[in-house]
Amino acid sequence: MQIRHGQLAVLAPNYVDKLQIDQFVALKQQWIKTHLQRQADVAVVPDYLTQQQLPLLDEQLQLKIVPDHHNAASREGMTLWVQVSNRVKAENQRAKVLQLLQTWYTEQAQIWFNERVVHWQQQMAVTVTAVEIKNWKQKWGSCSTTGVVSFNWRLMLAPVWVADYVVVHELAHRRHMDHSPAFWQFLTLFYPQAKEARAWFVKYQQSLVLR
Repeated sequence: MQIRHGQLAVLAPNYVDKLQIDQFVALKQQWIKTHLQRQADVAVVPDYLTQQQLPLLDEQLQLKIVPDHHNAASREGMTLWVQVSNRVKAENQRAKVLQLLQTWYTEQAQIWFNERVVHWQQQMAVTVTAVEIKNWKQKWGSCSTTGVVSFNWRLMLAPVWVADYVVVHELAHRRHMDHSPAFWQFLTLFYPQAKEARAWFVKYQQSLVLR
């Protein structure tokens, strides 16, 4: 059984008759209801460009897109200005805006995660060798055996307490390179809201995308 976009699909071999399928579905009614409700509770992905509002951790920035002689993105107070070159064709402008925004968010992510790693590694008595920013589609963070911690720039669209959880999670791997009970105990020692942060990702992670 698969549930996608609020619809149930049942996959079965050709030799299974419909009565057997119906009986199987009847037995799984509670599972179906639970997962349908879970999808219904999932947040809708915002169209930030149309709304002209962009989240930056706990802030909301006003997006202003203006024509110019060159391409650039810069913040002025609570306004994020995106300048699009007149040479960019109309049909390519949205893609160019998204590209400029991604570059800008990546730069902000490098600054913010550098600061948070310094803060938390002092608290947790661990060390790292480098902080890198990635453009993953689903993954939010990683920690290598050599001490390189990496974070998805899209976490800049999440609340601070959620992004901070990912920092603590990856730094906890500097003590335990697994997800053993010892790892979770060490993590929750420094971040008691870990369970709530994981629940937040289940419900809202698909909203961490620019469009």
